[in-house]
Amino acid sequence: MAFTLDEFYKCISDLYDQSKKIHDRWQLIETSKGSYLIYSFIDNNCLKYEFHIVYSESYSVPVLYFNISNLDGSLLSLDDVWKLFMHKHTSNMYETITQQEHPILHRPFFILHPCHTESLLRKVVDQPTKKRFIFWLSIYGQSVGLPLPVNYAID
Repeated sequence: MAFTLDEFYKCISDLYDQSKKIHDRWQLIETSKGSYLIYSFIDNNCLKYEFHIVYSESYSVPVLYFNISNLDGSLLSLDDVWKLFMHKHTSNMYETITQQEHPILHRPFFILHPCHTESLLRKVVDQPTKKRFIFWLSIYGQSVGLPLPVNYAID
C-alpha cells in the first residue's frame, strides 16, 4: 500500500512531534525540494550514524537513506557497511543496501532499496497510515541499527 506525498508529510510531522514529546533526537528538515527527517547518533564503536527518511516519488513510499562515518568524518565504504549488516541478511546485499545520490542533498548516501516496501506495507494495509509508517520504520530501521523506542507505536 503506497503513501501519497501528503500522507508521508503528515507521518514525518507526527513522528517529529512525538520525538519532541519524548525528548528523542529526530529533526524535521523543510526545504523547497521537500521535507525529510534526520536522526543521528554515535555508537559504542565510535561510528557516527546519520539516517534520513525521504519520500520516493518513483515508488510512492518512504525510503531510509543513511551514512556511517568515523569520527574524523571519513565515510565507511559500501563493503564496510555490508560487513556491518551482513549477519542480518541472507539475500544478495546489492538487493538490500546500495549507494545512490540523496534526492534532496545531491550527495552519496546508502539506501535500503524501496523495491519491496510496498509488499511489506500490504501486510498492514488495514491499519491507519501512521501505524503503517511506524511499522515500516521499525522493520527497515532495525535492519541497519536505527533505534526506535516503543513510544512511537503508542498513540
